[in-house]
Amino acid sequence: MMSDYQVICENQKLGNTANMERWTIDPASQHPSAMRVFDQFSTFRTQYKLVDDQPIHAFFIVPDQLPSGPRPLLVRFHGGGWVEGEAEASIRAFFLELSLKHGAVILTPNYRLRPEHQLTDGMDDIHSFWQWVEDGSAQRALSTSRPDVAVDVGNLMVAGESTGGHIAVLTALLPLTSLAINVLFLQYPTLNLTDVARAHNDVSEAMQKSGLWAERVPYSEVEDCLRAHAQSEKQGTLRTRAAFGSRMRLLMGMLQAGRFWDEERDGDRLCPMRALDRAGKLPPILLYHSKGDELLPWQHTEDWAAKLRRLQPDVPLFLTFQQGDHVFDKDDTMRTPWLREPLEFVQQYWPA
Repeated sequence: MMSDYQVICENQKLGNTANMERWTIDPASQHPSAMRVFDQFSTFRTQYKLVDDQPIHAFFIVPDQLPSGPRPLLVRFHGGGWVEGEAEASIRAFFLELSLKHGAVILTPNYRLRPEHQLTDGMDDIHSFWQWVEDGSAQRALSTSRPDVAVDVGNLMVAGESTGGHIAVLTALLPLTSLAINVLFLQYPTLNLTDVARAHNDVSEAMQKSGLWAERVPYSEVEDCLRAHAQSEKQGTLRTRAAFGSRMRLLMGMLQAGRFWDEERDGDRLCPMRALDRAGKLPPILLYHSKGDELLPWQHTEDWAAKLRRLQPDVPLFLTFQQGDHVFDKDDTMRTPWLREPLEFVQQYWPA
């Protein structure tokens, strides 16, 4: 059942299928373990949406050799704190390896970023992306470059790291798609956005210890960014991409000033801890986090999992806590020991 959140503004429309282009992966945007596998894939870029006649792109990452028949789909959302990230960057090697093992197609979209756009703009993009997948436009786009490949959208894993995990879980919670999701693959997701965004005020002790608050960032840095964007030669250009690690101070400045989102308007929808109260039946979930995370408190993950078990005890959940920094899995592979059991869990449900 589609939610009342799923609204597209009149100045927005889904992209056409005549803009598919081959895309070269930048080695500097990937971790070494992934680059050792990427030579077995081809990457294609296509627009899935236009906003004010400007494209927002998604990327197909497709094994060069595939079995016949419709292929499973792995939709992955990138992280970056809603202020940075690129759809095709920092792809985990274990996703590429799973794709090769099962002959699956990976699909990963860009979306509008803060502070040039509102959080709700980015979420509108995600809803548009899912419409584009559901109505067959994604398949038609892929067929222009790989007519031999059919995607089985009913054989679907949805994954994301950090902010991408936030988007992935909201996809199921709100929901943002009518497609059945076989399994959610959530990597240290933002599950209590309310607590994160209140860090300037009554934030939890765990959030106070986060590295996001190690340095005070004046909101004037955010204002400088917005001013530069407004005064640039490309005034009005959408901001849908930024290199990982390039704009985290903007996130810190917005959070510390209490100006990241409109909690009163959007809190019940966009905070997964609160959205869980009204969610329909969720799919199986792999959820993991590092207890050494310097950005997002692992306690948020523990609390959300406990609430899920209380509200939906029949949902299969594999929860594991590891050690390391926020993106501790960035160079891991299917052979990494701690991933063996989580990946076995995932493959019970996907591909079907």
